[in-house]
Amino acid sequence: MMSIRPFNDAPIACTLPTITEAKAQVEKWRAFDADYALSSELTDAQVTIHYAKDEDSIRRLRDLVAVERQCCAFVDWSIDEDHDDLRLIARGTPDQLAALNVR
Repeated sequence: MMSIRPFNDAPIACTLPTITEAKAQVEKWRAFDADYALSSELTDAQVTIHYAKDEDSIRRLRDLVAVERQCCAFVDWSIDEDHDDLRLIARGTPDQLAALNVR
């Protein structure tokens, strides 16, 4: 099993109302990444994270991204379900993507 953890900490730019909610979101990402992350690609303007695709991963990623669209709206979030894997795509400037703390 690969140990890819793209979302390691709550970014400074997070707008969730409380630190408790931010920490809970980070923990949900960690659990999701541990269950499904396959690989990631990072450029100056985009990060793409590939996940194993099944009903559970699709549902969980949709839920996670719905929260991210609210708390980190400075990034363009999309999910690509048109491949054998599930792909999370986040687009923004280098500074915006850096605020996500993606590794």
